[in-house]
Amino acid sequence: MRENDKRVVDRFTELALVDGESFNERLVADYLIAEFQKLGIKLIEDDIAGKIGGNCGNLYGFAEGRGKYADSEPILFCAHMDTVSPGNNKKIILNDGGTITSDHTTVLGADDRVGIAGIIEAYTRVIEENLDHPPIEFLFTVAEEVYGLGSAALDYSRIRSRIAFAPDCSGEYGVYSSCEPTLISFEVHIKGKASHAGYEPEKGINAIAVAAAAISRIKQGWADDHTTLNIGIIEGGSVTNAVPENCFIKGEIRSGVHEDAHRTIDLVESIFSEEANRAGAELCIDKKERITVYRIDPEAAEGSALDRYKRALEKQGRRAVAKKSFGGSDINSLIKHGMDGLNIYGPMHNIHTTEEYTTIQEIADFTELIKILMTYHEEQFKGFCEYKGQ
Repeated sequence: MRENDKRVVDRFTELALVDGESFNERLVADYLIAEFQKLGIKLIEDDIAGKIGGNCGNLYGFAEGRGKYADSEPILFCAHMDTVSPGNNKKIILNDGGTITSDHTTVLGADDRVGIAGIIEAYTRVIEENLDHPPIEFLFTVAEEVYGLGSAALDYSRIRSRIAFAPDCSGEYGVYSSCEPTLISFEVHIKGKASHAGYEPEKGINAIAVAAAAISRIKQGWADDHTTLNIGIIEGGSVTNAVPENCFIKGEIRSGVHEDAHRTIDLVESIFSEEANRAGAELCIDKKERITVYRIDPEAAEGSALDRYKRALEKQGRRAVAKKSFGGSDINSLIKHGMDGLNIYGPMHNIHTTEEYTTIQEIADFTELIKILMTYHEEQFKGFCEYKGQ
């Protein structure tokens, strides 16, 4: 293994071992603040921790451009600091054959610590190799795994870049998210009427029964070929000998068509309202659009994020691979705020499971890809346009 490759693998391992589930990214932030200080960059933390119930805010840093590209338009690299659960007290194993896993009692945390490690190492190489580069912005977000709360709450007046890359797309090398959905979460409260279940059940209004009647009318899973609906939590009642007065239902809708997401939540609300009215129960529904859909035009305009990504991959002898995603990422928020953002390949597999893994070779190649993107300028890429028109 080359020394630089060993360094980024070691960096990833260090980062993966730092506890930082959503809303508890403080230790990760402290690590990044210290490491970027060594690179001469001050990371500034915003004030959203209290607003979202976390112990840490988003981190932002800016590096002046250098050399003949110093006055070029800036470019932003974004990665999230949080992991899903179970993500604490991890043990990292470098296996024979070059794979890296946890001990399978926790997630590995490659999502998205491998993205952070690659960004730090790529910029370190840019500095060490004295490469010309445009101004670079760094954004490390909190609570991405919870509907992208960190990037949604960011003050975008600070951001100077038009182009943004977030290495948060799992899959084969060169993949990128061509579409990520509108996501609407909802919480339903049905308030019925309590009564004794043995003596006078007829005097009660069974909130659980109202919920069951409504849910039986709602198609879950794929509502159509681009919309999903899921009811994931039901809570109701307190004892077995009383007609349950309350029932709480939580779910979500995701759609690749923004209008269809809202049509679907309107349908859900209508069905619950009908069943509540029929039974004489009260209904309260809280719905919130968490992220907003985007689609990436496959015919990449020259100089766009996708065009740059394709050219950078071409330099590595690879091709970009479009992938529709129903997950959502920080890129949803960046695009919503007017940026040309792209959720690009990150070397991570089986994410959000205890079988998550990455590989040494993928981390090495990925880091070079980020370095190419950091030093991007059109004149470097003359002759690397073979993908055009394909």
